[in-house]
Amino acid sequence: QKYNEGYGGAGIDYRIQLWDGARMADLAMASSTTASYITEADPRGQNAADVTDASRAKQQVVRRDLFGYIGLGCIVGAVPAIDWTAIGGSEYLNTARLFYFSAVAIGTVYLGVKRQDLGETSPISGKSATLAPLFATCTLGGLYLLIKYTGLNPGSLYQFFACLFGLLALSDLLQPLVGLTLAGEALTPASVEFSEEREAEIMNLGAIPAFALSLALVAAYAQGPISTGGTLSLPAYAALNNGLGWGIAMASLGVLALESFSAAAALLLGLFLYDAFFVFKSDVMITVATQIEAPAKFLFARPLQEGTSTYPFSVLGLGDVVVPGAFISLLREADSDGLAPRAAPRPTPYFDAGMAAYAVGLGATFVANYVTRAGQPALVYIVPSLLLAAAAMGAARGEIEPLLAYRSSRAAAAEEARRTWKEERDAERG
Repeated sequence: QKYNEGYGGAGIDYRIQLWDGARMADLAMASSTTASYITEADPRGQNAADVTDASRAKQQVVRRDLFGYIGLGCIVGAVPAIDWTAIGGSEYLNTARLFYFSAVAIGTVYLGVKRQDLGETSPISGKSATLAPLFATCTLGGLYLLIKYTGLNPGSLYQFFACLFGLLALSDLLQPLVGLTLAGEALTPASVEFSEEREAEIMNLGAIPAFALSLALVAAYAQGPISTGGTLSLPAYAALNNGLGWGIAMASLGVLALESFSAAAALLLGLFLYDAFFVFKSDVMITVATQIEAPAKFLFARPLQEGTSTYPFSVLGLGDVVVPGAFISLLREADSDGLAPRAAPRPTPYFDAGMAAYAVGLGATFVANYVTRAGQPALVYIVPSLLLAAAAMGAARGEIEPLLAYRSSRAAAAEEARRTWKEERDAERG
């Protein structure tokens, strides 16, 4: 069996900038949608207590979901590195590819959303969410014109910055894992709190090895695949690319906080239309996708056919993971805040419904890909699934109005902290 551009549509990064009041947020996009969210660094200095609290939070989150991190990390790197065609032909390849994209996408959303417990979120306003598809259109169109009608190669510069972000994101992701392992504390229950000295020791143990591992991954990835004149086999290149991409996705999901349900719905609906148009009504997405290589998409190697120009990878863009994940994180926050007073402890109905809906939408993408033998814009299937699931759960619980009016307390707290910092900074300057 032959698949065209692979599951989840064509994969490509593009960048948009969102103006939100006095700050510029940078939203790096991948595939048909958003790849990752990079917030402007907060220039406030951190005292020792702040650093210790951040270290403790990272270690507790990692220890809480340790086996998820280890299992998913192994899948991310090991499965695409295997030559499945040589083992069992096209049937093995297609089965492995379906399992891989499903497991990585769903697992990354599940673990990434829970990284918001680190308290490092940066809110995205309704205005920014509404403007996102417009800026994405301009950026993607600009890349397309450069590729199609000039001799310029925007891919090299973008690949450099994507690799730099991947290096920092993966290093940050690995630091507590490596530190806990070297300190012999990886299996210590998350409920156990370490002393401040032990916290600092563990994080210091993991810092240099995590950065070295991430840097080695970037250096190997930079060798490039044999399909473009590089030295890496297609499976090896896919594995290295996906390791960096996973770091970007996890980092993005840990900070991307939509401030309200209306902002989240506006973002999803806007990118739904954007996705559908540029995949179904033009060759823009496919052209840019196959001309620019950067770790802002998950790859799975296909047999390289000599004498043809067929793109040798199946693709799932990071945006098809991060954008739905941002919406699901809002649903998880709604479960935590509670949309209506309840006597009994609240379960997580909206989060569970969101995860199930994401799996259904992703599955629908795969089915459409199989039937049409063409790349599919994943958000066209995922967005309706998510919105309908949230609405259905709200209706079943009699919480439609509170759901539509919901504003995230976590995003509100982050916004208030930013406002306070700005007031303090202005007072110091005054």
